[in-house]
Amino acid sequence: MAQPRGPYRKSGARRAEILAAALAEYAQADAGGPTLKAIAQRLDLAESALLYHFGSREELFWEIVRARDEADRFRRDEEPLEPDDFHRIGEMIAHNASTPGLVKLFLEQAVAAVAASHPGHAYMRERYARFAAGLAAGLRKAKGLAPESADWLARVLIAAADGLQIQWLFNPEVDMRGDLGRLVDLALAATSPPPPAG
Repeated sequence: MAQPRGPYRKSGARRAEILAAALAEYAQADAGGPTLKAIAQRLDLAESALLYHFGSREELFWEIVRARDEADRFRRDEEPLEPDDFHRIGEMIAHNASTPGLVKLFLEQAVAAVAASHPGHAYMRERYARFAAGLAAGLRKAKGLAPESADWLARVLIAAADGLQIQWLFNPEVDMRGDLGRLVDLALAATSPPPPAG
């Protein structure tokens, strides 16, 4: 049987082109995100060609989320935070505000990926674990927190970041960066060990 050619030829290069086009469309879209038609038109393809290269809408949307992670300039989230670097989460959330469609897509995919059958299940689970581990390591190093306290605070800050993004999608006037920054300051102040006596 002859192999498909042209727009229906499966290849890593074509998938990469589609994902780049999708990210470009999401960067220009509102919170609703672009349509598949808009992404396809950017590449002069039919919508069916997009799905052919990914197998399903779910797989395509998931790969867009993963491509966003790979292209994101805040990929240092896998590294332990340095003592003065806790507001990096605020920087990330402010950066996300420039692409509301991607914020919405990420949150939708994060919830969907809870199902073990979802194509992003393992990736998302590991992503949260890496980010939490890096943040907790920074909290232990900078503030001398016990491992249990650092792990708890890392989970709470990540949950707050996700929750603020949901609220911001409902009300763009929510100051995600400011709110998260205040929470970081309060949390660090509340969990810092007391100064040595004398």
